[in-house]
Amino acid sequence: MDPPKPSSSPDWSNAFAFEPSSTSTTKEKPAQPAAVHKSRYKSNSISKSADEARLKRIELDAEVRRKHREQLITAKRFKHQSESLITDEEESEFDLTQNDIKKLQSNLESHTRDIRLQALKDLSKYLVDPPETLKQLIIEGDCVKILTRFLTGTDPEEQLQAISCVTNIAAGPKNICEAALQTVPYLISFLDVDDLVLQNQATWAIGNFAAEGSEYRDLLRANGVLIPLVRLLDSKDVNLIQTVCFALSNLARGPDPKLDEFFKIETDKVLLRHLENDEMSEVVSEISWVLAYLTSDSDTYTSRLLSEGLIPRLVKHMRPLLSHGPLALPLIRTLGNVAGGPDENADELIQQEEFLKLMIEYVQSECRAVKKESLWVMSNITAARRSEVLAKVISVGFIPILSTIATHTNFDIRKEAAYGLLNIASHGEEYLQSLPHQDLLPGFLEFVRSQDTDLIRLGLTYIHLLITQVPSSRQLLESLNAIDAVESVTLSEDQDLKTNASRLMDLYFGENFVEMEGMDEANEPNEEGDVNGQLVEKVDV
Repeated sequence: MDPPKPSSSPDWSNAFAFEPSSTSTTKEKPAQPAAVHKSRYKSNSISKSADEARLKRIELDAEVRRKHREQLITAKRFKHQSESLITDEEESEFDLTQNDIKKLQSNLESHTRDIRLQALKDLSKYLVDPPETLKQLIIEGDCVKILTRFLTGTDPEEQLQAISCVTNIAAGPKNICEAALQTVPYLISFLDVDDLVLQNQATWAIGNFAAEGSEYRDLLRANGVLIPLVRLLDSKDVNLIQTVCFALSNLARGPDPKLDEFFKIETDKVLLRHLENDEMSEVVSEISWVLAYLTSDSDTYTSRLLSEGLIPRLVKHMRPLLSHGPLALPLIRTLGNVAGGPDENADELIQQEEFLKLMIEYVQSECRAVKKESLWVMSNITAARRSEVLAKVISVGFIPILSTIATHTNFDIRKEAAYGLLNIASHGEEYLQSLPHQDLLPGFLEFVRSQDTDLIRLGLTYIHLLITQVPSSRQLLESLNAIDAVESVTLSEDQDLKTNASRLMDLYFGENFVEMEGMDEANEPNEEGDVNGQLVEKVDV
């Protein structure tokens, strides 16, 4: 086999013009969930308009959803390791002395092929969890230079082992990953060789580079990686399809994913064709990760996918993936992004005969992550301002299910269910009256008595809805000492919670008071005929 050569067309003159890495190996990390959720709502609890609320939810929830994804499926993947991700703080399981490193380097440059091959295999294994001596060889020594010679050689087996080494280098911390950037042109050229194994390994390495940061993704896209990657989706090899989707999903990540480049080369049509024809759960899951990112950035791109038949293809795979736990996450994420768009998207979803029935099963999934994500989808569905959407949600039995979840599981899961219930209540007095307040109030009072500001805010808003729109609720509130719980919040160090709780007590006791901020029109219908006071608007992530 002739050695692959980098194409003459891409401009790699500035390919390696990054600022030198510091000694820190800190990678891009999404914000911590507590920090993100802390400002989920403004002090007035309720956004003044649907657009404001939707934009706020997009900004605040996006990083939380992405963090959930990272916790279940690592953005980088090591060769030789599939069960766990080595952290920078852990001590390496390999203890290589300087003499060991010198011997390894000597073996890599041996004139005997078998010795070189074994050295490459050993190096690839060590790179999963490299000791400091090996890190030094990568950053300051000739390791990458030696690997590049193998990449430009003529032996396919040596090329494969060298790419495996690069894959693991790219999966490491940024300062190590950066050291191997000079191999990227060769990796891209391997995408066009007539060897599935080499194509797959090169794609894997590219996916790891793409996961490192936005500057790496920009560099890869600018030098033409998308076209050969998407072309590989025409392969009949399911392993290669999965690896290509892994790389594409990492390329579509970040705050400025430049999705127009994906759509210009009709990546969407190729993915939808696979979604239509592929049945293997692992393949569908990887395809769905790419679609989850393609639907996260703009309603324009989501609308294009919907016009091409995305929704029925997604719903088709809901039943098969239901029993596969985390494999269903990207499918549910994509459905939530779709539901987070214009109300007609929710309408189109519920027109799918099996969608709501399957969502009932998903929100009761034994897989915690799938359950939580599915409840988020339903909070987007229930935020739609279309009576027919809400009517179908209620008719299939969601209220008792959401009520049970909102009062009987862990707080983070309960919170997600509470959003959906309060969205239902926000549609008007008729819907608020339909909720089982006898069952719900004890749970929301637990929110009020908790130490979580978001939960407290949810609980206060629910009590506000009862006081202002359910006159018969006073006896229930008194029987459960609800006002005592509210009064405890007046001692909170959070000024917003303290103020809202005080005003809520004034409202309850009928004293002269100024309405709670953001709740001043809670019992007045707006121009669309809805009752203001909804806590949650749609969000795509």
